[in-house]
Amino acid sequence: MKTIPQRHLPVRTLVLIGMVILITAQAYAQNANARLTLTLRNATLKEFVKRIENSTGYSFIYGEEINISHKINLKVKDMPLHEILDLVFKDEPISYQFSERYILLQKKKKQKPVSRKFTISGYVTDGTSSETLIGTNIIESHQYQGTTTNPYGFYSITLPEGETELRFSYLGYATETHKFTLSQDTLLNIRMRGNAQLQEVVVVSDKAEAGTVATQMGSIEIPMVQIKNTPSILGEADVMKAIQLMPGVQAGVDGSAGLYIRGGSPDQNLILLDGTPVYNVDHMFGFFSVFTPEAIKKVTLFKSSFPARFGGRLSSVIDVRTNDGDMKKYHGTLSIGLLTSKINLEGPIVKDKTSFNISARRSYADLIAKPFMPDDEKYSYYFYDINAKINHKFSDRSRLYLSAYNGKDHFAADYDSNTDYKDGSKMNWGNTIISARWNYIFNNRLFSNTTVSYNNYLFDINAYTSNQYALGNDETFTNRYSSDYRSGINDWNYQIDFDYNPSPVHHVKFGAGYIYHRFRPEVMTSKISDRTDDQTYRDTTYHNMNNSRIYAHEVSAYAEDNLKISSRLRLNLGLHFSLFHVQKQSYFSLQPRISARYQLTDDITLKASYTKMSQYVHLLSSMPIAMPTDLWVPVTKEIKPMQSHQYSLGGYYTGIKGWEFSVEGYYKDMRNVLEYKDGVSFFGSSTGWENKVEMGKGRSVGIELMAQKTLGKTTGWLSYTLSKSDRKFAKGGINNGERFPYKYDRRHNINLTVNHKFNERIDIGASWVFYTGGTSTIPEEKTAIIRPGNGANNGYTPGYEDYYNPAYNNSPNIGESNYVEHRNNYRLPASHRLNIGINFNRKTKHGMRIWNISLYNAYNSMNPAWVYRAYNYDGKAVIKKYTLLPCIPSFTYTYKF
Repeated sequence: MKTIPQRHLPVRTLVLIGMVILITAQAYAQNANARLTLTLRNATLKEFVKRIENSTGYSFIYGEEINISHKINLKVKDMPLHEILDLVFKDEPISYQFSERYILLQKKKKQKPVSRKFTISGYVTDGTSSETLIGTNIIESHQYQGTTTNPYGFYSITLPEGETELRFSYLGYATETHKFTLSQDTLLNIRMRGNAQLQEVVVVSDKAEAGTVATQMGSIEIPMVQIKNTPSILGEADVMKAIQLMPGVQAGVDGSAGLYIRGGSPDQNLILLDGTPVYNVDHMFGFFSVFTPEAIKKVTLFKSSFPARFGGRLSSVIDVRTNDGDMKKYHGTLSIGLLTSKINLEGPIVKDKTSFNISARRSYADLIAKPFMPDDEKYSYYFYDINAKINHKFSDRSRLYLSAYNGKDHFAADYDSNTDYKDGSKMNWGNTIISARWNYIFNNRLFSNTTVSYNNYLFDINAYTSNQYALGNDETFTNRYSSDYRSGINDWNYQIDFDYNPSPVHHVKFGAGYIYHRFRPEVMTSKISDRTDDQTYRDTTYHNMNNSRIYAHEVSAYAEDNLKISSRLRLNLGLHFSLFHVQKQSYFSLQPRISARYQLTDDITLKASYTKMSQYVHLLSSMPIAMPTDLWVPVTKEIKPMQSHQYSLGGYYTGIKGWEFSVEGYYKDMRNVLEYKDGVSFFGSSTGWENKVEMGKGRSVGIELMAQKTLGKTTGWLSYTLSKSDRKFAKGGINNGERFPYKYDRRHNINLTVNHKFNERIDIGASWVFYTGGTSTIPEEKTAIIRPGNGANNGYTPGYEDYYNPAYNNSPNIGESNYVEHRNNYRLPASHRLNIGINFNRKTKHGMRIWNISLYNAYNSMNPAWVYRAYNYDGKAVIKKYTLLPCIPSFTYTYKF
């Protein structure tokens, strides 16, 4: 094969070609910048193109669609070509581009006009009283963007300029619509008018953080109308009793105000009064709460996807907000019932600038019973609550709120035989809360609230006995023993919160807080006095118990964003950080929070959430009812914080007008939960409490179904909860490491609540509840033991059941011990109860009169409060139940003026 040799161009030839190309390109560039002198009159595009081609050497390329709307009139002198083209095509939909020796003409691409955005902000208030309205819905009809007012009635929404239509809606008020042209940042304060027809809606309304349209799930806003209309013991409307009717919430002992939410204990509920934690929310040993309905504006329950701003508890957050006070006129409410009387007053201090709201409640069973008691025995019990609030408006940007609460329970017993022996005791326990909150609007998108508060819970017992002896010579000797027991906890709380609304698709909250805890374990002192007539021989004080105070520091910070991903998908993403420092030990926790809402159709919504929570305080208690001797204690070096992980999934349907249907399922995993060791319990002393408890694991799983009617003369809901909760501890510990049911593990729970308004004068409310029994540890059998000695106890202390056991009474040398196979081995019988209340309303010249007649436990169901093992006189063991609350009628008179 013959090879053809390759030929290469000489280097100088390549250089020459390159120079030619460069010179040519420069020539065209110079032509583009060439200065031309032209004069054209009423020229067409074709004539203009030909003139330029002849003058520059460029060729134009364009299609038939390229045309101009006006003839070209041009007179230029010594002007560059590109400037001539800019001038000719300035107002024409034509663009040009140089490409070597060609000029390409194309149609200009239509550009979307850049729309400016402006922010609308302001407060939404009651048109009559100027009370701020929390959770008002604001919707822009054209853009279909929306927001809601925050806990202080402030809102902010950013929208494109142009025609705007805002709709403001709130439960019980007529919808307000405002149309205007948005051309600048706008301050728009809204005063809403009440609507009597909408007041028939008494269930749950859709808010930013509660209801079916909310991103959060497991959150419910409970209207005050519902709380006041829910029949309760002795006609005493109660916030906690109304919350117990929600799915996933259980009461402890029948009739009590305790809350056991999704398998948690009462101390796992964070209860806030205007943002300040409340440690003791019980009156009358747990059968009433400290919240007076007349003082409250709004109650919101979170039991699933907790917003990131909340922390410190595992099971729930109950956010209670109080009324601010009417800035326009004075009015009030007076209520007289069988158990308590209440009064509420509000009005302006300076009209449209400063208002006040004050309410007081006191029970008077002690005053009624006093005349009927024997002279030698006196018993007294009462409780009271006082709420006071001042609201001052410095300007539209700055407001100040001062709040105070004081409540106390008092029990006293005195025995005076009018002879030589006297004894008596007094118990006092209660809360004092003082807070100051300052709202400030930095700009129309950034809102801040700063809170400083003090909270004190104190429990005190005083007891004495006195014996008097005759010594002869008309002299007497008196011996007196007295004791004093105190415990409590107080906090200083500093918190700052921000609401930031950068756009309609983002609602950002962030802030930080600090709490200084002072735990005061028991301090017990006793005193012995020996006296002869007026002369003191001995006066000695003993410190039987004097635990040192425990100081703790709790720091928290959070950030959350409620963002709109699309028209169907919304997310709430948050992170809560907490640090707890006690006894030179620091614990910290990062707690992610996420919830999602997907709008499957206009009527069907799906939600999912995950929440992590941590808790640094525990409540020591052994009784089935709330007792003032229950003590709050912090985590220590040995006792770690409790933690929970909760996963939830739910579906919601609103396709039937006036009805809402929901189903929610959840699984909650808990770590470091506490239980008393086998054979150990707490009896009012925290000494060595760490050695009496064990840390273990808990879990709770359930499904909650709810159907509620929200419109019309008849409203209410039906809910059903199927749940299971248990505990498990290390092998060799509690229950030998085997899993056992939780104390309030109740498999089935049904709540039916109905309110019907016959007319303006008569309305009726009823609630029926059914729940399967909780669990209790009951000895399964007795084992005989021999006590040494002849008839003497020799250290053996007989139990309660021994006195009903003939074997014990007939044989002083025989005793018994309990045998329990596993913890919580006995399930209590099911409980059910019907409560009914009817209101008779009458308008008068000066106000409204309301007569309420209620019947608690209408068909006298003998529900078990607790059970115990006892023996009949024939020696046979039986399980007996104790019922606290039979059928109880009540009457209440209310006058609104």
